[in-house]
Amino acid sequence: MNDPERETQKNTYNVDESFSLRPKARILKTLGEELISSETVALIELVKNAYDADAENVLISFSGDLKEGGGAIEVIDDGHGMDMDTIRNSWMIIATSTKKHNKESKSGRRRVLGEKGIGRFATARIAQELELFTRTSDQVDTESYAVFDWTQFDDDERFLDEILFLADNQTATEIVPNWRLKEFSEKKYQVPCHGTVLRMNRLKHTWEKHDLENLQRGLSRLLSPFYSRSDFNIFLNLPDERSEFNSRITPPNIIKYPHYVVKGEVKADGEYSFIVQIEEESHPYDFVGYFYKVFSDNEWVLYPAKQKPELKKASPNQKGVECGPFTFELRIWDRDELENVNQKVGGGIRSIRKDLDAIAGINIYRDGFRVLPYGEPDNDWLRLDIRRVQAPTKRLSNNQITGYITITADMNPGLHDRSNREGLDNNAAYADLQSIMKFVLNETENLRYAAKRKKPENRDSDEQKGLFDPPDFNKIADALNRGDAGKKETLDLINKAQVDWKNQIKKLQGVLSQYHALATLGGIVDKILHEGRQPLAKIQTEAGLGREMAEDLLEDYPDFPRFKDFEKSYGKIVGQSSILRDVFRRAEPFGGRKRGRPKKYYIEELIRDIFQLYDKEIKDASVNVDLPESETLVSIDTTELSEIFTNLITNSLYWLKSVSEAERNIRVMVDRKSSGSLEIIFSDTGPGVDPKYKDQIFEPYFSRKTEGHGLGLCLVGEIVHDYYNGSVELLDTGKSGGAVFRIILKKRV
Repeated sequence: MNDPERETQKNTYNVDESFSLRPKARILKTLGEELISSETVALIELVKNAYDADAENVLISFSGDLKEGGGAIEVIDDGHGMDMDTIRNSWMIIATSTKKHNKESKSGRRRVLGEKGIGRFATARIAQELELFTRTSDQVDTESYAVFDWTQFDDDERFLDEILFLADNQTATEIVPNWRLKEFSEKKYQVPCHGTVLRMNRLKHTWEKHDLENLQRGLSRLLSPFYSRSDFNIFLNLPDERSEFNSRITPPNIIKYPHYVVKGEVKADGEYSFIVQIEEESHPYDFVGYFYKVFSDNEWVLYPAKQKPELKKASPNQKGVECGPFTFELRIWDRDELENVNQKVGGGIRSIRKDLDAIAGINIYRDGFRVLPYGEPDNDWLRLDIRRVQAPTKRLSNNQITGYITITADMNPGLHDRSNREGLDNNAAYADLQSIMKFVLNETENLRYAAKRKKPENRDSDEQKGLFDPPDFNKIADALNRGDAGKKETLDLINKAQVDWKNQIKKLQGVLSQYHALATLGGIVDKILHEGRQPLAKIQTEAGLGREMAEDLLEDYPDFPRFKDFEKSYGKIVGQSSILRDVFRRAEPFGGRKRGRPKKYYIEELIRDIFQLYDKEIKDASVNVDLPESETLVSIDTTELSEIFTNLITNSLYWLKSVSEAERNIRVMVDRKSSGSLEIIFSDTGPGVDPKYKDQIFEPYFSRKTEGHGLGLCLVGEIVHDYYNGSVELLDTGKSGGAVFRIILKKRV
């Protein structure tokens, strides 16, 4: 009988005959033996199949002589099993798409690991023959049996459709309540029992000690290092000569040797408590307080508070967190400092990094079950890798962290599944969870960065110096003048000067690398300002003329209300372009243009001009500003002063939003000292700076803002020190609370 579809194709291409592709039998060797890189990988693929079948226990049992041509390996699992229909129509179909379309296991508890549909043919890589025993819970007294002779595929003359296998149902003898798994698992098996046995006979590879070590390590990477339930167990069983490998597989040993550990909880009302333990230090760092949210710039921003905030239900701008209570634990590694881990677990740094890759990610557990895909490979749900691009020296990447968060359906109703069950709904509760975890990580990153800078190799040999301060050669000169050129003390001074010089160069290189990106950005800013000013001026001019024309037409034709609409539209264009003009003015000091020589200005007037650039933000935040009325003539670079005050103002505006509107104040004072130096006091009434951070706030990359770059105050300190031979310090908070900065300028003023 003719095939209508084939006849249509023949007519379309004007041919009289058509043929089908007919693969040779040896194509299966490509799928099984050649596509799968090793016997270890093949066994891991079979274990993944057991996981996808909702197995709770898997046994890999080696027996007989483990040399090529002898012995056997069994993979036994207590998953759902298969009936004869599944074997014929799914299991024996190459590259079946079942798992590709069904992302979850039969129980819905797991995301399936296999998708290509060739994992079962991994048995052809391992042995010459496969015996399959499998049984479902619906098979009361029987089990399905099939035998596959993989040597048939060695015949180059046979076609794939000429290969036959034996398969039938038989009385259950392998998968019964007292079967092999009973010896290893704690589960009590009852009739009807279910599961699968893959018995691979006549091995194709001699299994050496290093093969078994690789298998053990590879299997350990399949397991989550954190268990809320023991719902997937892997066991290894070998002959007596290899009995040292008999064990239950556990997660990689590196989990025991993190560099940093973070544990804590968040309660329903936003109260939080967590500790950060730096393993190189003896004492943990404690963090306690309350989380709440403030509506700022059209989004809700998370803030910490020392005391429980009084949130008014009627207030539209403040509210508590909505994610509900949860606990968490994180373990963190410095991937470039893994020698201590290698000292404990062995295997080499490269292998340890692979272990880290396998367990990396922050998992979410709800009522003891994992919520997928969080914690899966490459699932960076906190977007840590993108965040790290902004500050690679400080920020942590996703592959440095493993951890878990525990929630419950009853206590965390806002953290519910999406309609397609692919993760949690992207709502306010989920956003709160992300913000809180980023806050925790930011505090950890601050401590980690400070600890790394404390290390001896990161310290200057002398007291803190300015970026361009040269080493001190005065003592060497004095010694040489005394004729002490050959004395040991003089040689020590020369060596110390050499070390100081190298440290200074190293510091200079580090700072230059930090600001290289900023210099590039400065060039881009210049380009934008240069190219944007002319069209912006044109827009303002034309929009102004349009508004005037609309006003004239409205006077002449008052019965045409559309002219009023034109007048409003042109007015909006003028208003918005004015905002854009102010943005250009605000960005101008950060361009890459060469700075000129300092000129004489009244500094109070310059400060008022800088604050004027932030007039809209100050009014929107209801901040009261008290600026000095004195007149102090100084020689100063306006760009440098703008950079100093821009960073101070933006910091204050951010933190002032976390206090009530009635308490939001910024005050600036200027005072010429008798010594000739200039003192500037900048204070606000925000939450202030925790005393434990007093020595860190001027360090590069330190920021308590979860998305902060941490370069603002560092830049202020360097400008003041390097250009004005001055200093910046954080004073103790006064009665009004908040942060108080004192800036001393000694040169060029």
